[in-house]
Amino acid sequence: MKLTSHGQLLLILSFYVISINLQAECIGVITAGGGKNFWGEVKNGGLQAGKDLGLTVYVSGANDEVDTLSQRLLIENIIAKGCKGLVLAPNTDERQDLIVQLKKKGVLTVFIDRDIGGDRLSVLKTDNLAAGRLAGREMVKVLNGQGKVAVFRYRQSVSTTNFREQGFIEEAIKGGLEIVIDEYIGTTIREARENFIVAFRLQNNVDGIFTPNESTTMGVIATLKMLNMSEQIKHIGFDSSKFIINALQRKQLYGFVIQNPYQMGYQGVSSVYRALQGQNIKAVIDTGSSFVNRENITTPEVKKLLNLP
Repeated sequence: MKLTSHGQLLLILSFYVISINLQAECIGVITAGGGKNFWGEVKNGGLQAGKDLGLTVYVSGANDEVDTLSQRLLIENIIAKGCKGLVLAPNTDERQDLIVQLKKKGVLTVFIDRDIGGDRLSVLKTDNLAAGRLAGREMVKVLNGQGKVAVFRYRQSVSTTNFREQGFIEEAIKGGLEIVIDEYIGTTIREARENFIVAFRLQNNVDGIFTPNESTTMGVIATLKMLNMSEQIKHIGFDSSKFIINALQRKQLYGFVIQNPYQMGYQGVSSVYRALQGQNIKAVIDTGSSFVNRENITTPEVKKLLNLP
């Protein structure tokens, strides 16, 4: 879909729709970014909830999480369709004002993945501080409580990854590890690769690396492979994709923490639906996190989370 506004700004957006019953309530799901991995699973969960509940559910998201204008236009598009419910992963704190306006119009909103406060009914997200601590404990375990570690961060203004990084650092230091690199490397895979190289050249004597999301994890995997250092350094990443799973199986990654984006989408739509029916919903719902490595990736529980056969 192409939208043109604000000085002929052309936005190329991904847009999905499922129409189950055109007479039923309409609910919109707006993700913070695009892609078929994390946000793709949010989409799948939201659409399945629509199917199960007999709803018309629209799912859309800008290509990049820093594209705040695109997200606002997509929200406006959902409201123009007459939707009375919104599941939103806000990509800027400015969404607080918009949520206030929507509430006045009778539109109910729940947040997924992240929370910026305001008049949302509920927040469905991973406990990111706990997830970061989980990664930190696994790093301490694999390095036997000694060694130098690098933290390659995502973006300063993103609270989800900030909490993961904070949790990891707390547990790593508590377990006896030394943080020797602590740098932001960008929001895209390309930026992650380029900025990782710059930071890594300054201090490449590290035993472990932590990356807090999909793009930083993929960028560092690819660069370590290029440098022939994949098996020398214990790299713990975050989020899952086919690329990341393949890297784990090929010993190019020690392990990664996964969320449950499918449940964010599914429970997000279900929560809005229940609220529209006048039912009470929890203010905060933790959708959970798990650690995956080569030892447990073949277990039924992990295979289900990763949608593996």
